[in-house]
Amino acid sequence: MKLGLHDARASAADRQWLTNVYPFYLHDLSEFDEHYYTLNERGLWEPDHLPSWLQDDTDHPLVIRQSETRVGFALVNEAPSAYILPGCRFRLAEFFILKRYRRTGIGLRAAQALFDRFRGRWQLSVLARNAPAIAFWRGVLGDQAGLKEESGPSGEIVYVFDADWGIEYTDPHPVR
Repeated sequence: MKLGLHDARASAADRQWLTNVYPFYLHDLSEFDEHYYTLNERGLWEPDHLPSWLQDDTDHPLVIRQSETRVGFALVNEAPSAYILPGCRFRLAEFFILKRYRRTGIGLRAAQALFDRFRGRWQLSVLARNAPAIAFWRGVLGDQAGLKEESGPSGEIVYVFDADWGIEYTDPHPVR
């Protein structure tokens, strides 16, 4: 089955899907994060960063599709950005696969496709309490070139690595 990464800004349907699914991601994340994201009195997550993701030229809001079914998303920052460590070109800020598609290999293939498309030095952070995500990323990154795993300033685990997957990945819908 064909995996694709689609710029959510290129399609009103993808943009709407991302907007509707993003709260599910925040809900899942809230299990591991006690302080940053909170529900307000109306039941909406705060802070809401999604509008900036859909507007900033150095951000890449991507919808992950398996065949034509939307199965997740990835939000990638590109330098220059205040959120990226010196020497890194990209930061994987958010990565989400819908629960029904987890443990099927889609997440691994989507991560490989991301790192193949955006080649260079990467950083990604995982909340220290998020053991499933830590296990996933350790499996994905394995012995990737230049891999460093460190503790971040907020207690998260920060991975820094060079994306050089050596795979041939072609997407019929390239990002910009």
